[in-house]
Amino acid sequence: MTIAMPKRAVFLDLNGTLVMPVLVERLADLKPIDGVAAGVARLCQAGFLCPVVTVQSRIEKGFFTESDFRQWFAALARDMAAHGATLHGPYVCPHRFSTSCDCAKPEVRLFERAARDLGLELSSSFVIGDSLADVEAATRFGGRGCLIRAAATSTDDEAHARRFASYISGTFGEAVDWILSQETSESTDTFSVER
Repeated sequence: MTIAMPKRAVFLDLNGTLVMPVLVERLADLKPIDGVAAGVARLCQAGFLCPVVTVQSRIEKGFFTESDFRQWFAALARDMAAHGATLHGPYVCPHRFSTSCDCAKPEVRLFERAARDLGLELSSSFVIGDSLADVEAATRFGGRGCLIRAAATSTDDEAHARRFASYISGTFGEAVDWILSQETSESTDTFSVER
């Protein structure tokens, strides 16, 4: 009898993690960061699903519609798939940061929705993002968060993020390396957290 392994995810932030710049007026300004497609492909090859969970406050601000954003994302996902990188979602909070909602990170509603949709085991999953909210969300749902040290991340933010981040990396590729190294460590019962 074969026992199915639980599906695991590496939840991905979008702006500042997969694409730049962080703040845009037009969706056409968003461009993939060099190397992210190869990194996502490595995660997929290792058996992880890669849902994108993103706050797009510019939707509520009227810069673009949610429909426009989803069309743009579908094109991004097609481009990434051509490199062997499969993205799921997106799971979108469309609200301004000043709007009280239960879908903005670090709230876990969108992560839980993705887990239901995709049959994921949250406690076996990771988050890669460039903000404190990304790694705090990972802690809240019982997973592990990897913070990408970005130009927008201040020293104070990084110090605060260390309370929640299991790992802090300089690039997306380093974050992927660390996640894949945890697989090796756990298979030999020698898990350790590096910072």
